[in-house]
Amino acid sequence: MEEKKKINIFIIDDSFNNEENIVKLMRSSGYAAHTTRIEDDEDLIEALRKKTPDILLYSNGMELISLQDTVQCLEEHASEPVPVLAVNRPGHELDVIEAMRTGARDLTSYDNPSHLEMVMHREIQAHSSIAKLFKLEIAIKETEKRCEALLDSSRDAIAYIHEGMHVYSNHSYLTLFGFDESEDLEGMPILDMVGSDDRDGFKTFLRDNCKSGSCDSDKLKLSLSKSNGTEFKGEMEFSPASIEGEPCIQVIIRTQSDNKDLEKQLAMMSQTDSITGLFNRQYFLDTIEDSASKAKEGKITAAALLIHLDNFDDIKQSVGVVAADQFLNEISRQFEESVAGDDVLAHFEGNTYSIIAFNQTAETIEEYANKISKASRDFIANIKTQSLNTTCTIGVSLLDKNTPDTGEILLRAERAVEEAGKQGPNTVIVYQPKEGELTQKEIDAKVVTDLKLALKNNRFILNFQPVISLHGDTDERYEVFVRMLDTDGNIIMPNDFLPAADRTGMSIAIDRWVLLTTITTLTKCWKEGKRTLFFVKLAANSLKDTSLMSWLKEQLKKYNVPKNSLIFEVKESVAVTSLKYTAELAKSLQELNCGFALDDFGTGSNPFELLKHIPADYLKLERSFMEELSTSTENQEAVKAITEKAMELNKLTIAQCVQDATSLSVLWGMGINFIQGNFLQEPSPDLDYDFSSMAG
Repeated sequence: MEEKKKINIFIIDDSFNNEENIVKLMRSSGYAAHTTRIEDDEDLIEALRKKTPDILLYSNGMELISLQDTVQCLEEHASEPVPVLAVNRPGHELDVIEAMRTGARDLTSYDNPSHLEMVMHREIQAHSSIAKLFKLEIAIKETEKRCEALLDSSRDAIAYIHEGMHVYSNHSYLTLFGFDESEDLEGMPILDMVGSDDRDGFKTFLRDNCKSGSCDSDKLKLSLSKSNGTEFKGEMEFSPASIEGEPCIQVIIRTQSDNKDLEKQLAMMSQTDSITGLFNRQYFLDTIEDSASKAKEGKITAAALLIHLDNFDDIKQSVGVVAADQFLNEISRQFEESVAGDDVLAHFEGNTYSIIAFNQTAETIEEYANKISKASRDFIANIKTQSLNTTCTIGVSLLDKNTPDTGEILLRAERAVEEAGKQGPNTVIVYQPKEGELTQKEIDAKVVTDLKLALKNNRFILNFQPVISLHGDTDERYEVFVRMLDTDGNIIMPNDFLPAADRTGMSIAIDRWVLLTTITTLTKCWKEGKRTLFFVKLAANSLKDTSLMSWLKEQLKKYNVPKNSLIFEVKESVAVTSLKYTAELAKSLQELNCGFALDDFGTGSNPFELLKHIPADYLKLERSFMEELSTSTENQEAVKAITEKAMELNKLTIAQCVQDATSLSVLWGMGINFIQGNFLQEPSPDLDYDFSSMAG
């Protein structure tokens, strides 16, 4: 059955009967009418504060508000134009000319319901078309502005050519050819940018392939000439474009160094932490794996250190997320001065740093670790009129001929730093294996067995948490969470099994189960007439699963999954350390009509750099931005900056972990698209949230 079209109607009338008749009339016409009855100007102003109607019916002869007052009130208080129909009723007839001169679109009558229905249909359709046109005009203007901004900020050298002359050139184009201002190039022939030996060939190419603002052949390799006469090799790419309504040709210059620079940039991003500028977690893990192999062969001795800043949460709450990141950046410089030249210092995560210290043994490492501890203890950062300092606790795992595998090295360091934290600030613990202690490898082997049995016996379940629009979108969006049941049916939370699943590779199998169950649930929802969308997290291991996309394509086709109803989430930190795999995944998902979201977004110094390589649809803000949001000006400024930039790039934003109603109103004012959090509803096995409660 076709879903009824929704329509909001204001009726200025003192009779309930007329309101009921309008609802019945519109229902028979295929509309689900929501009516608001109004008797005076105060009622009308109050109703307009809540929503703008699709149409307003004015019953002639109202004593408390005239047709002229109604039209004037709409002009002053409605957010957009509203079509008004004057309706005659017995004893209160108005002339059609008089009604239209007053501001009504037409005059009809309750005594002639067929005419009333036809006039309402006409005005509703006309109003809908005008509203769409208005939105399209705004969208075109915004798109043109974004295109201009993107062109100006693009690293590609781009120019627009009309009849062989430059009419526009961006900053990269000017820099490439050695010019200071775009005015220096306006009216200059593009032929002047071509090397002397290639000019005849270039003229022939333009004559044969680029006519009237179109290009049949789009690339040409040739020598190019700078303003000082220096020549270099490059490639021109041509495509049709327009500027100020006039047809022209867009030219992009690519030099031989472009690809090398891009590869270098990608490599740097994949191993650098965006907050501190140090190596990141993935680089540290890769290095520790290589170092462990060398240690087993007796080539080196080393130590892996985990350094926890003791009161970082207090600092973050005191000065906000952005200033806390600045503190991390400044203390990183202190740690850099304390490590030896060949040692690897990395920002592991959050308040934790890591070091691989070479040429260290059980006898020397404590002195080394105490030096790091002193650097933290003695450092004071002056940020936003506050003097901030911290202490640290350090856990150490040794690498020698008897070293275990990489996972065990890291877990030993984590156990040591946890023990150090129990003993208090400035404590250093060097991990010493206990007699008969199981290695992590042995523990993980048991975990793998448990996870396989849970999959086999269907002891996983899904929970769902609503992702709610702040701007009236009533599509039913949920984030999907996985839970495991023990053999007695008790719930095991993700933190108690997913880390082990990640270490052992079992996260790939769990992701497949989650995806398949999500797809079948989604299909059921749509068959029931619900426009449901699901956000599904992917583990880091699944990014490198070469068979995932082909499997997913088969399932989407098999279950006839609606387009854009599945959105996949990857954490920003994972995307940075697996940039190539994440970029490939996001592009493949586009081809399958699935969405992509970057989770925990916005903690780096320039998080939007990531979007140059990864086509994300949604940006889910890092949860720490929501801490004390209603009172933290720093967090508010950070959220506002991210939201404004996201709007420019046409990305949708989600605020997760929203804590209270005050935060909700702050987020709405900033233009956040969606909100999520236990304050609204905790994850639940049921898909029962009333999304219409947030509709305007």
